[in-house]
Amino acid sequence: MICAGKLMPKPRMDHRTIAVTRPVGKGRDTAEFVRSKGWNPFIFHTVELKPLDDQKIMAQIQSSLTHGQADWFAFMSSTGVKFLFDVLASHPSLPRFPRETRFLAVGPRTRDSLLRHGITQVSVPEKYSSAGVDEWFSRLDPRRLRIVLVRSSSADESLADSLISKGATVATVNAYESGMPGDPKSVFDFLEGILVGRFAAVLFTSAISVSNFFRIAETKVEGPEVIRLLKRTIVGAIGPITAEQLRNRGVETNVPDEYLIEKAITKLISQRTQLQAS
Repeated sequence: MICAGKLMPKPRMDHRTIAVTRPVGKGRDTAEFVRSKGWNPFIFHTVELKPLDDQKIMAQIQSSLTHGQADWFAFMSSTGVKFLFDVLASHPSLPRFPRETRFLAVGPRTRDSLLRHGITQVSVPEKYSSAGVDEWFSRLDPRRLRIVLVRSSSADESLADSLISKGATVATVNAYESGMPGDPKSVFDFLEGILVGRFAAVLFTSAISVSNFFRIAETKVEGPEVIRLLKRTIVGAIGPITAEQLRNRGVETNVPDEYLIEKAITKLISQRTQLQAS
């Protein structure tokens, strides 16, 4: 338990549990995947995704679809797809996507979300990340392209700035915010578990999941102790930006070749199995 600003150990538990960060309300499919590999899932929530006010989203949509032709809409998450199409469905007076508009999804899950909304022609970069989107547009020669990024309001400006520096015109539709979870209990449960060696590995699935985790954890445990606890197990990151967040805090990570949760979990299990066999 967490008591008087420090962690008190509980009895040891199994060592075949993989901890994974997921937003509040998400994680069932991740848990099922972990079980399918013969391991036990522990989902803890460091992020809560909330749609922005409809009026704010509407204003951004109107601006992006009426102030010049949008050549590309690039969706940076499946959550952005959901919230943007929810607003479009609720406000039929909003302008629709012109027939000539093309669509890019940051990864397969985002592509599948677009398919469910009737967008059948969707491109996906080789690397499922902001850097992958940047590289993908660079191959097209982004000069004179008008690109609309659909994303979280917490996303940094590095992708937009890079595309603009290469000659593209970039607009953004911030469809939702990635905030702190209302209930931090699962994070505290994770801290208690890692203290007693419960977890074979932990996977952080976004950069903001890392920053929020430390903000929550440090309300109960000092920062150096949090880092020491993480170093007790194998730590995975979904991609290089998430890995950088952890590395900046002194935590080394494993990053999958494909930036997918399933690939990252499989790699962590493989590494843990190899360590146990050696």
